[in-house]
Amino acid sequence: MAATEPETYSSAREDRDYLLEYKSVDLHSLRRESILDVPVDNVSRDEAVAVILDLVEKKRGPHAVLFADPVKLSSMRPGLKLHWIAELARVILPDGAGLGWASRMLHRPLKERIPMIAFLMDIVRLSLKKEFTIFLLGSKLETVEKVYHNLNKSFPGVRIIGRHGGHFDTQRAELVRQALKKSAPDIIFLGMGFPTQEKWFRDNTEYLSRAVVICVDGAFDVLSGNEKKAPDWAQVHGLAWFWRTITRPYRIVRFLRMIRFYLSVIFRNLKMRSRKST
Repeated sequence: MAATEPETYSSAREDRDYLLEYKSVDLHSLRRESILDVPVDNVSRDEAVAVILDLVEKKRGPHAVLFADPVKLSSMRPGLKLHWIAELARVILPDGAGLGWASRMLHRPLKERIPMIAFLMDIVRLSLKKEFTIFLLGSKLETVEKVYHNLNKSFPGVRIIGRHGGHFDTQRAELVRQALKKSAPDIIFLGMGFPTQEKWFRDNTEYLSRAVVICVDGAFDVLSGNEKKAPDWAQVHGLAWFWRTITRPYRIVRFLRMIRFYLSVIFRNLKMRSRKST
């Protein structure tokens, strides 16, 4: 049987002088919006990459960057046990399509949704051009190896200086910490799933030097080719979550949590209208 060809990825920024565009972004004009009392960065995709470029170049980290969707955001609301994640994160990017709807309902419209895979490809291409170093950490070791080979094929010369699976015992965990401390990567892709990856970041900041740590959830499964992205129609209409639910029935609990998010937004909207009318 013929060997399966590795997945290849590219960036929509390939034919543009995107470095100049990122440098021209006025970072002081960027702002955050509050969605159900959780701050979310109101940025375009280009502006989000510009923020990462600035954080890496200033070397004042470590910084945590995470993607918010309705389920995560609901878990990070004030008063809940995971609210510390919202306070910990340096950047919170809107990934789930439901956040755009919620922001409009709450009269705090976001510029756009930042699709995680496309954004990560922009970061890899940026790292290639700027010679930033990347460390891959998370998922299964064989999955990370596939990601490593796929990225090297798509972006020859990219400096991925370390890679390790996210399942390890106490002894292996210490080896990973020391590898990170010694290599001092500019960017870490951390894929342990929410909220495990955020807890790992909080508990290991002393080993992360000045890295920008991007929490990528299950993106390694997609980048490795083990899991396919939602079809185009689902992504275009913001229904990737629905496609995942019907193809993986075990995600029904997540679906119910999303319903709770939508109801919370509707209730907040009605409350705002009531206050306005009085």
